[in-house]
Amino acid sequence: MDQAAVSTGDGLTRNVGFFGLLLTSEGSIIGSGWLFGALFAATIGGPAAIIAWLIGSVAVILLALVHAEPGGMFPVSGGTTRFPYYAFGGLAGASFGWFSWLQAVGTAPIEVEAAIQYSSNYVHGLTHSVNGTVVLTGAGCLVAVALMAVFVAINLFGVRFLVRANGAITTWKVVIPTLTIFVLFFTHFNTSNFTSAGFAPYGLRGVLTAVSAGGAVFALVGFEQAVHLGGESRNPQRDMPRAVIFSMLLGATI
Repeated sequence: MDQAAVSTGDGLTRNVGFFGLLLTSEGSIIGSGWLFGALFAATIGGPAAIIAWLIGSVAVILLALVHAEPGGMFPVSGGTTRFPYYAFGGLAGASFGWFSWLQAVGTAPIEVEAAIQYSSNYVHGLTHSVNGTVVLTGAGCLVAVALMAVFVAINLFGVRFLVRANGAITTWKVVIPTLTIFVLFFTHFNTSNFTSAGFAPYGLRGVLTAVSAGGAVFALVGFEQAVHLGGESRNPQRDMPRAVIFSMLLGATI
């Protein structure tokens, strides 16, 4: 990787290859929304939630294509937060930059909270219910702070370490759910689950609600993360569009 690194002249080094970009986007797609979305979409839409996933996938794939082209044309650090500046000037760029910052600031705590919810099935005392709402206990807050500190440390070590760490994490996040899908398919798959209460018990409204409120769209966003690493991509014109599109297709397929 060091031998192929190329300086950009702006303090950044282009040492992130195709698989680094691909796994960065894929790791962002397969997160809490991707897993909780399966539950929420099925609850809202019933078995017809499969249609909601198809609708969401088509919509987000079209959005991914829009990101892929300018990502290859303008390989800059920050990616999509810079494009409004190029197109509409400083006010639009500054506004969109703040919007993106707020979104990024909110994502990490969401993932931490989701991780604690997962682990609460095995480690008790991290959460409790208050008027039907699950909240963190004191111990849960300490764990949340520790996890946030780990996220900050990984980012501070630099993009190369971030990409390597993310590569290992994303591989785990793809392999384990995929194996689970196959195991459940061959051991517990039952077609009556699609018809016992009716394929679409909540009708078209339930399907369309599952697309948005059920998380079918939210679960698939994240593909643009490769574009944000444009300033550190080794061959952005070739690798970035492929990384964005392939990560989206892989996430939608799973």
